[in-house]
Amino acid sequence: MAPKKVLIIGAGIAGLSAGSYLQRNGYDTEIFEAHSIPGGLCTAWKRGDYTIDYCVHWLMGTKPNTGFDVVWNELGAFENEDGSRSEIVNLDDFSRMEFVDGSVVRLFSDADRLKEELLRIAPEDRKMIVQLAKDLKRLSRFRITTDPENHSPIHRASSLLGNLSIMPRFLRHARTPMKVYADQFRNPIMKKVLMGVIPPDWSVMSLTMGLSMQHRQAAGYPVGGSLAFARNIERKYRSLGGQVHYRNPVDKIIVKKGKAVGIRLSSGVELTGDEVVSAADGHATLFEMLEGNYLTDNIRKAYETFPLFPSSVLFGFGIARDMSSEPHSLILELDKPLEFPDGSVHNSLAITFRHYDPTLAPKGKTSAKVIFNTWRDQYWRDLALSDRKSYEQVKEELKTQVVELMEKRFPGIGSDIEVSDVSTPHTVQRYTRNWHGSYEGFGPTPQSVMARLPNTLPSLQNFSMIGQWTNPGGGLPPAGLDGRNLARRFCRQDGVPFSGTASRL
Repeated sequence: MAPKKVLIIGAGIAGLSAGSYLQRNGYDTEIFEAHSIPGGLCTAWKRGDYTIDYCVHWLMGTKPNTGFDVVWNELGAFENEDGSRSEIVNLDDFSRMEFVDGSVVRLFSDADRLKEELLRIAPEDRKMIVQLAKDLKRLSRFRITTDPENHSPIHRASSLLGNLSIMPRFLRHARTPMKVYADQFRNPIMKKVLMGVIPPDWSVMSLTMGLSMQHRQAAGYPVGGSLAFARNIERKYRSLGGQVHYRNPVDKIIVKKGKAVGIRLSSGVELTGDEVVSAADGHATLFEMLEGNYLTDNIRKAYETFPLFPSSVLFGFGIARDMSSEPHSLILELDKPLEFPDGSVHNSLAITFRHYDPTLAPKGKTSAKVIFNTWRDQYWRDLALSDRKSYEQVKEELKTQVVELMEKRFPGIGSDIEVSDVSTPHTVQRYTRNWHGSYEGFGPTPQSVMARLPNTLPSLQNFSMIGQWTNPGGGLPPAGLDGRNLARRFCRQDGVPFSGTASRL
């Protein structure tokens, strides 16, 4: 009997993961991708001798026996083309913040060092700070079990009890907006620290889960960055017999008698399959490819009411200067707000110096980026489509302002900038088709972060959705795990024993 044919839309991490796991379990898959490279939003691009990296700063699952490491190892995410394994860098600081009054706060990765640093700044908030450190240590023990059925009853019970002891803290952080949490602190600098890294309506968990994994050194940075990470997964998928068709955007999911039976490419070509899986933008999938015909009340409510991750205006720089003595992540409070022509207002400058990754710049030089969040994507799209010259001019003017602000902290840096580039929400939409240019789907607010949107639609057979739009809060690990879980579900439905490795081939 011929293997089932599965057509996958999107070569981001979720799509590549689904294809990889399905291939190793006997399915025949093809991936169709609008862009020319894998990764989706997990991407980077070259400018001269420099690589500007858009995505990965830290990644859950870089340490053995912490849960998501199983997924990344099975996908070959750290297996480089030359046979080497990606070096994992764990940084001492999560970030550093500098304020106009001269205050400097280092957000250490280690919870005990972080506690001492915050007590130095805000001794009057001792009770809250000590509790935060305790919470981070406890949350750091949380573990994703990828194959519970393959463990002994004792192991499963131990894992369950361990996670159950963590759940009260997890839920408390998940249900608390950052502004509510920050208002419990008395020290004004502490309030600025908390509000400076997380939007006020987002869940506290969006900060504390990341910090807790830093404490455990379970969320390091894979040298090579975002695109190398995606290419490693793609290479593993291809080695299993999978195919990726780039520059082949999908316009429509073909449905007959309540079943997804194929896809239509923008070229007009139609292809048939036994299953269709969308790992593409959720809004485009549901409202365009499926024409809004299969929405449930919960899905419709999510797209109407859940807030989104913002889009971004990113300034990438190739700097002919060794910045290794500087913080890798620096948030500078501005003495006066910077207003963008899209109407967004910014009180700080968030700079990332990628001096910890020698593959992104020539020796002695540094790849860097400055990123501003914005929810005003429509301005950029309208300007780019109606007046390209003005669009380019606005980008150049903003870049000049950003360099002038960097000069105040790093004198002379402007003359050391050898290459530069600017990405806007329109850029994100053009290359990834993500709704409103959002870089991680639905934002992690208390309303949305505990929600799980369905991977299937009750009125449409042979169709599945995976990726960040089915997992509010987004991120690479849920995307990778989604592909694995999809393959397990297919195997269970078809009576095939699931394997996470290629041993069955």
